[in-house]
Amino acid sequence: MRSKQFFRRKNGIRQTFISGHRNPDIDSLAAATALAALRGRHQEGEFIPLCPGILPDRAKYLFDRFHIPYPVVRNDVYIQIRDLMSDVPEINGETPLFTAVEKLRQTRLPRLPVTDRNGNYQGMLSAMILLGNLLSIGCDGDSGSGLTGRRVFSSAALIKEVLNAEVLSGEDLTAGQDFEVYVAAMSAETFDKHLPHSEKSLAVIVGDRPEVQNRAVERKVRLMIITGNCPAAKGVLDAAVKNKVTILRTGLDSATVIRRLKFSVPVQYALNRDDDELVISPGERLRDLRRKISDHHEDVIPVVDAKGKFSGAVLKQVLHDVPPYQMILVDHNELDQSPPGAEEIPVVEVVDHHRIGMMPTAVPIRFTGDVVGSTCTLVAMMYRSAGERLGPDMAGLLLGGIISDTLLLKSPTTAEADIRMCEWLEKLSGVKKEDLMDELLHIDSPLAVKPALEVINGDRKDYTDRAIRFALSQVEESNLELLHQRREELLAGMHRIMADDGLNFFGLLVTDAVRGNSELLATGDPAICRNLPYRSMDGQLFMLPGVLSRKKQLLPQLLSVTASIQEHD
Repeated sequence: MRSKQFFRRKNGIRQTFISGHRNPDIDSLAAATALAALRGRHQEGEFIPLCPGILPDRAKYLFDRFHIPYPVVRNDVYIQIRDLMSDVPEINGETPLFTAVEKLRQTRLPRLPVTDRNGNYQGMLSAMILLGNLLSIGCDGDSGSGLTGRRVFSSAALIKEVLNAEVLSGEDLTAGQDFEVYVAAMSAETFDKHLPHSEKSLAVIVGDRPEVQNRAVERKVRLMIITGNCPAAKGVLDAAVKNKVTILRTGLDSATVIRRLKFSVPVQYALNRDDDELVISPGERLRDLRRKISDHHEDVIPVVDAKGKFSGAVLKQVLHDVPPYQMILVDHNELDQSPPGAEEIPVVEVVDHHRIGMMPTAVPIRFTGDVVGSTCTLVAMMYRSAGERLGPDMAGLLLGGIISDTLLLKSPTTAEADIRMCEWLEKLSGVKKEDLMDELLHIDSPLAVKPALEVINGDRKDYTDRAIRFALSQVEESNLELLHQRREELLAGMHRIMADDGLNFFGLLVTDAVRGNSELLATGDPAICRNLPYRSMDGQLFMLPGVLSRKKQLLPQLLSVTASIQEHD
């Protein structure tokens, strides 16, 4: 059974994103924000309102006006590697293998990341890499660094740690070097003959033989290890200080010392650089890496950021877990209007006042829908029916959402519920709807200050009717002359978007809420433009007297045209 004590998923709290449609408007942003606050009171987890696109100027004003934080700007909800990362213990590259092996054993993970003291990623240490390193035999036989060889790269400080030894003499214990290990299990004379002349790399293991201890110090070996807690011979310590010989004393026997010396190597020097190593970054999408992770021969995949810092690890088993977050859709229910990536994660709730066009769900979900003019009306009704307190700031935000989506209750989409909720929210916020609408209208319209593509995409919704894909954008503007002045620039932008997104038709509805009229700039399939039931001088700019609602007045007419065209094809 794998222990959960040593690693866990980062940010284990289940997150729920609450998002309106792409190219958000005030209604969708305010509804998402207020619903996140309401759900957070009743349910466990973290509820995060999203702004899937650029925050409109009027929405920004409204959030600032009522001192409410902006929704989190996120252009997609694709599952990223950072959402799947687990905390796993890191091994400092300067620690000895002896310590690393114990950490591997404790975690029961097949491998662990190795980092330097600054957190920079150095590689992965596994039992197989460790075994391969220890079993490697140098080309010159026993002089190699493998399990059977004499050579050990380490430092006196690490050897002291691994042997639980005490320091009897020595300076600069931390310097790393290659040690040639010899065991003095022979007479002093024989021992002296067998020792090579590279004294500065020699590490000699001795017991209680004074003559051998003295001979080793006289030869100025780099390190002498006295086993079995045997005493140092008389005069040995003074000679060691003079000859700069480090002496360690341990309670372990010689056989154990030999074995442990191989595990005193710093972890970073035992790593094999594997060209087949898979290293991923936190910002990559799971959809792009799922196959590569699944097919990789290792079960623990390191995650390293752009600066080379170790961020966490992805355990292959998480590919079969439920997604790390889920979605609530507001002010829409069709996934092609949702932020990209919404199709990959569960939708658990919908709050909407549009036509139902979503795909069937695998399990039952909460669905709140009604024939009202604003999603904020539905959210306000939720607060009221639940008996939940609605502060003046959040009430003001919801009020702004209703009056912007219903054009101060003048839109034909306006229902009795919109009027009732407006009255209730006015009392709670202390703000009159007419005054708030006047404040919003004094903010420059997109047509006056924004580039063409931002105007077109600012409040855009995409639709599909069988083989025909089209988009409708809407802008509120009291001066329709601006549409005429920027007509060619806007048409060029619409053509560019149609080509990029594969659309058959694009319409920009410019609405004068004060006078109750709109004009439609349209381009695309000639059959659609020709059959629109509105007066036009040139087949591109249409007069729509009395039309204020894209959803209730323009969209049904356009769907009727697309249906008729396809029936006759």
